[in-house]
Amino acid sequence: MSSTSKLKPNLDERSTKMLNLTVLQRIDPCIEEILITAAHVTLYEFNVDLNQWSRKEVEGSFFVVKRSAQPRFQFIVMNRRSAENMVEDLLGDFEFEVQVPYLLYRNAAQEVNGIWFYNAHEIEEVADLFGRILGEYSKVPLKPQLRKSEFTEHEVVPMSTAIEGPSGPAFTTSTDGFGADDSSFMNFFNVCTIYSTFL
Repeated sequence: MSSTSKLKPNLDERSTKMLNLTVLQRIDPCIEEILITAAHVTLYEFNVDLNQWSRKEVEGSFFVVKRSAQPRFQFIVMNRRSAENMVEDLLGDFEFEVQVPYLLYRNAAQEVNGIWFYNAHEIEEVADLFGRILGEYSKVPLKPQLRKSEFTEHEVVPMSTAIEGPSGPAFTTSTDGFGADDSSFMNFFNVCTIYSTFL
């Protein structure tokens, strides 16, 4: 092999997923599986007192993971803007709403945040997964018995893939994870003018 030729990594989806899992397990050894990945997200926070959104110092690759210990499900943003990654628990008081290209959520600490997805198609997949997790596991005992292959159909978006702009038609706002009587949370987000203040 000549010294001038460059070696190019040839990672398929499975190899990329295993590599990502290895990296995440160095941070948290309890992580068992990556359920879904989004190539690039940016986080925003809502200041209730000022009634405005501001950009957080959190940006990077997004992973929803299943853990062997409580909390069983979390999402992690591998932060490119600082050494501190963002980790949120998905069960408990976690609530969310989709307003493309944002996924808005309220965590157990009652903080309101927005996740901006570079690829709008990823929002639909993440919202579907969040809804399934919250629907099936939020009201079960602390040590739920998970069926082995329940979330395996959600494949990882390869990290090595170049980030492409959003394509395809926008979809309507999802209310996955909300009950019909949970209008207060929906109304809270509806009064926030997201698009004009995020940009």
